[in-house]
Amino acid sequence: MERLEAAGVDPITPAHAAVLAHLDSSTSLSIAELARRAGVTRQTMHRAVTQLLEEGLLVSKPGPGFPRSTLIGLTDAGRRRRDVASRILRDLEQVLESQLGTGAMADLRDSLTRAWPG
Repeated sequence: MERLEAAGVDPITPAHAAVLAHLDSSTSLSIAELARRAGVTRQTMHRAVTQLLEEGLLVSKPGPGFPRSTLIGLTDAGRRRRDVASRILRDLEQVLESQLGTGAMADLRDSLTRAWPG
């Protein structure tokens, strides 16, 4: 959190990170697609997207097809927050890897990203 504040960026919750991580500069996605990619329910994703829309980090626009279809994209402020947070995360991972070693870091990544049984 201190690193985000030092960079002039507000903190990011895990739910917000799940949204920002799946959007890039050229892509707009539906809430359903964001939820699928993040592995959360549409309701959970809708809550996070609503908060980020209110903060001005996302923009919504009508999508093709169904009348209620909405596509979600990043604003410049959203891109900045995502990019700063990603850079800080990479830096923290490098520090952790220097402490644990490459093999242990690879094992940790594998454990954290492995699908849970059942």
